[in-house]
Amino acid sequence: MLKDFTLLEKKKLTYDIFEMSFESSKPFDFIHWQFITFILPWIWWRAYSILEINWNTVKLLIKRLENGRWWSKFICDCEIWTILKWVWPAWHFTLKETNINKLFIWTWTWFVPLFNQINWCIEKWIKSNLKLIFWLKNQLDIFYEDILNNIKNNNPNFDFEYYISREKVWNHINWRVTDFLTEENIKDFEEFYLCWIPSMIDNSIEILLNLWISKDQIFTEKY
Repeated sequence: MLKDFTLLEKKKLTYDIFEMSFESSKPFDFIHWQFITFILPWIWWRAYSILEINWNTVKLLIKRLENGRWWSKFICDCEIWTILKWVWPAWHFTLKETNINKLFIWTWTWFVPLFNQINWCIEKWIKSNLKLIFWLKNQLDIFYEDILNNIKNNNPNFDFEYYISREKVWNHINWRVTDFLTEENIKDFEEFYLCWIPSMIDNSIEILLNLWISKDQIFTEKY
């Protein structure tokens, strides 16, 4: 059944990433790695992972893309109080409820489901070590650094690093995220969560398999 989403707040985090808060016409149940699906004009649908939910208010991160992806521009350009249609949350990118060390790898707004998974671990007082590797091209792409630092400062089992590939940025690593995947860096982790484009996920899986990580330790979401 279609429901209404009313845009309550819109914040520009970078030149092309928007944090958007919508109020649902009805409360709904939510699992930390789920997404909702907008039913847009011209009979089109588009799914976005949920960043955060508070009763019936849902927060999303949406990247405004210029190259032919009209739906991202349509949503990001909406005015406050715009009403969009959506359908129920869905999911298949499952976080394992285990107390073993977990590594999370993402880039840009693929950040969202993994951020929710990390928050779930923290809310459930899971004591395993949680490491986040966040790859971006340039310094201008960085967002949520203060939020991640706050989580890190309040949770000694959480750590994160930005990997910046196209420029050198003080206090961040000038590499691609896959450069992190070495035997030494991953030796303390037993589960691996990747949310990315198919080609980069496949590349990361190949690296992990060559480092003797088994397939049942790797969990992915391809967009």
